[in-house]
Amino acid sequence: MNIPLLRHVQSTALLQKAIIKPSEFPTLLQRISTLLNEGYTFAHSIEMLLPYHVKHYEPIQQEISNILHSGGSATQVFQFLCLDKQYLVTIELAEMTGRLSESIQIVAKQLAFQQQAKAKLLKVMSYPLVLFSFLIMLFLAFRTYFLPNISSVVTSRVNEEVSASIQWSTFFLHMPDYIVGAALVLCIVFLGFVLYVRKKRIDLQLHILFKLPFISLFWRLILTRQFSRHLGNLLLAGFSLQNAFDHLKSQQHQKQIAYIANTLQQRILIGDSLARAAEVVGYFYPKFEHFIAHGEASGLLGRELILYCELLDEKLQKIIERLLAIIQPLLFIIIAICVIAAYLSILIPMYDVIDFI
Repeated sequence: MNIPLLRHVQSTALLQKAIIKPSEFPTLLQRISTLLNEGYTFAHSIEMLLPYHVKHYEPIQQEISNILHSGGSATQVFQFLCLDKQYLVTIELAEMTGRLSESIQIVAKQLAFQQQAKAKLLKVMSYPLVLFSFLIMLFLAFRTYFLPNISSVVTSRVNEEVSASIQWSTFFLHMPDYIVGAALVLCIVFLGFVLYVRKKRIDLQLHILFKLPFISLFWRLILTRQFSRHLGNLLLAGFSLQNAFDHLKSQQHQKQIAYIANTLQQRILIGDSLARAAEVVGYFYPKFEHFIAHGEASGLLGRELILYCELLDEKLQKIIERLLAIIQPLLFIIIAICVIAAYLSILIPMYDVIDFI
């Protein structure tokens, strides 16, 4: 790979903000794949389609032409367009195997599912968030008008022993503040954790992620799905196992995949089979080594890795759908807690006033 050109592409991409909208990427990639299957070159395909997906496309088109005329690859073009790194690996390896059209189509489907999941998440959260916003305004009105009035009534007619009711009412009327504060703290902790993990070495990153209960299994699924697809495609294209590992560990887009490939290759060089190496390393989803062993025994390792990747794709989609199904009930539970708090904030001081009338 042309290193100066790559640095130029990276620096130029950093200066660009959302060259292509995320919602446009699946359609663009699907159309590029279709044109490639019909015999168009990648350069002609991107030149033909770019005006339909980018508003001010002339400078972008010129930059892409410069990349391709300087010997750049489709991977560098998509890197310039700010495609996510995990998909850049797929496209880079596809250029080596000659399966660019098929891989672009797969990436388009993955991005389409990702966009659908985001749209569904927005739809699921929109109504509860609007309702929660209304409740926050209602609580603010209660704190501004109701609480001072009821507090003056209680303190004028009731002795100091009943002032606890006003304290409880104040507590309940601040319930949305506590919920929002807790959510902000969780977001800050999560972002801090992500930054902390990213600064660690790759082996330490994996060690930390695999220690966390739910994240461990989810991250193993992600890594196994990506690794099995990349390795399977290389093997199906006729690469030897060692050459496939060389390509995987030399790519710069996904450092964790490169580290895992290097670790497995070291185990194989000392005499382990791939299945045994995957079991000893322990970075993969459960039962992955059984698929590898079956593929090694049948001589169809590449095909079985792709099959296993497709099974993991289905499992990942089901997990995401289950998580989306949980979010809305959870938000409604939070809203119900706020409604109950509003009732209690009104009823508790009112009962004390009634007792002394």
